[in-house]
Amino acid sequence: MLVLMIFIVSFFFIHAKRQQTHKLEKASLEAQFNEEILTAKNEVQESTMKHIARELHDNIGQMLSLIKIQLNTIDEENPGLKRVGDSKEFLSKALKDLRGLSKTLNSDNILHAGLLKAIEFELERVEKTGIFKVSFENGIQDWDMKPQIEIIVFRMFQELIQNSIKHSAAKNIKVSLQEMPEVYTLEVLDDGKGFDFEEKSKLKGFGSGAGLDNLVNRAKLIGGGLKVKSAVGKGTKTMLTIPKTATNYDESRPH
Repeated sequence: MLVLMIFIVSFFFIHAKRQQTHKLEKASLEAQFNEEILTAKNEVQESTMKHIARELHDNIGQMLSLIKIQLNTIDEENPGLKRVGDSKEFLSKALKDLRGLSKTLNSDNILHAGLLKAIEFELERVEKTGIFKVSFENGIQDWDMKPQIEIIVFRMFQELIQNSIKHSAAKNIKVSLQEMPEVYTLEVLDDGKGFDFEEKSKLKGFGSGAGLDNLVNRAKLIGGGLKVKSAVGKGTKTMLTIPKTATNYDESRPH
């Protein structure tokens, strides 16, 4: 009886251990699958943005340049026409903005310039609209991050800035990049109308917080985290933490 009891207890112990191991393996596979899906989405996004950047530069940019040449011809034939002069001025600004947008859409430019310069360039574009006042506080002394991580961080930064531009009705946008012992922190703060984060998370469809969820998942992809602090009428502060090791992201994957 004693041997039988020992056998039964041992059997249940081994069975429970196997079940636990199976659950851990299943959870690990699910996490790996989700990471692969998110990585694939990022790769598709970068490929699409590169294509759009080329189209803007090669096709639309060329078309606008031809229109500008035609306006110059009209101006020479009919000097002093205010509408032509105004149109040339607007067109020159549109071409400049188009070139700037094309640069930030192409990840090759980000890789070449680095994250810090890319952030500065993007904020300059925003401020040139004349709608927002922006500031950038850079507290990084020794920036050392894998180029592919920089691209992911910059795309997240762009999305955070776009959220402020499109939804916040803010007048001021402050960006801060700081270095801690084990992580870098990127903070975007606006003085807009804010929102109820908990309520936003519960919504479905176009009004949902799916964009924020996507940002949280992308932060997890590089081993970081995203925290959002907002309240109605009190603006929004979003902080992205980026581990200096960024061990969760495998740079050996094709991009």
